[in-house]
Amino acid sequence: MFTMYFAFFNASVALSALAALAYFLYTFNQYRTDQATRQKLRHGKGRARANARPVLAMAGAQSGWGRVLRMMPGYVANQSAQMSAAMQRARGATATAVPLRSEFDVADNALPVSIEGQTFGRLGSLLTWLLAFTLAITLVMRAAITGHAPWTNMYEASIALAGFLMLAYIYFERRYQTRTLGVGAAGMALILLLSAIWVGNAFGQAEPVAFKKIMPALQDNPILTIHVSMMIVSYAFFIVAFLCGALMLMQGDAAKPRYAWLPSGEAADELGYRAVTIGFPLLALGVILGAWWANYAWGHYWSWDPKETSALITWLVYAVYLHARGMRGMRGKTMAWLLIGGFAATLFTYFGVSFIVPGFHSYAGVK
Repeated sequence: MFTMYFAFFNASVALSALAALAYFLYTFNQYRTDQATRQKLRHGKGRARANARPVLAMAGAQSGWGRVLRMMPGYVANQSAQMSAAMQRARGATATAVPLRSEFDVADNALPVSIEGQTFGRLGSLLTWLLAFTLAITLVMRAAITGHAPWTNMYEASIALAGFLMLAYIYFERRYQTRTLGVGAAGMALILLLSAIWVGNAFGQAEPVAFKKIMPALQDNPILTIHVSMMIVSYAFFIVAFLCGALMLMQGDAAKPRYAWLPSGEAADELGYRAVTIGFPLLALGVILGAWWANYAWGHYWSWDPKETSALITWLVYAVYLHARGMRGMRGKTMAWLLIGGFAATLFTYFGVSFIVPGFHSYAGVK
């Protein structure tokens, strides 16, 4: 089983790299399509012709990617919608008469999607689903080998966070029809898995002899299992919110987005807000259950341990964000920086306390 465990873990590392590459090529293709459209307009070939040609060219393309895409469901309907929109624009109709893209995917809904772009996007989605599956199997096998929940040290928690991050991203991709965040989500999952490899090698946490080394305070307590899982899931949604905050800063506060091939600042703001509304209550529940478990393990609910204090600061940052956005109606760069600040606090809670500040939570195995 140990060999199979590492086989699935190594497959997860490879899939995260491939998914990040596929999503990057998908986003890069959107950029190229936008640049080609702008170039045609600058050369004076006419707005209608510039808008229609990429779509018509896609319909008649016979590339290898095109033949692969034609075997995928939904291709004909998508191409028909794009050609219909192109013809309407050629007749002088409004570009948004037949929306081609989700507002959460690109700022310009009428921006055509090339055959290659659709192929890379769907390939990225497929790889992400496979990655989530291999990570789930990895965690289940880790639990079977160790006999406890697979997140009792930094090595295990990093793998679990990568898995929950993929599930959080899949939810947003499916719910809001956006793949633009995929390169960031898959890239962060790859970083987490690589950090798990480093921690496992540097501190011996990946070796079989280390699987049973668990301190008594971490044994046989379902409250602890739920507490840690809630914290990790909340971190996953905060990573998604951070990606949205970075997109907001890239697009700026202007009414016209800087980049038509990325989600608008307003769309990124809405996605970030929805990610925080999921992660925030989970973080609160995790802190409450942590206090409950602390009373069970140490005899007191709160001790101002560095990990506890950092988690509370993280909670307060996102509380300020929700208050400013929900109650005060604030938008723009301030909200973006709050999302990034919350992510920085999350990183310190997860990594910084374990590596820098000693405390009751030093059992992460990296002291």
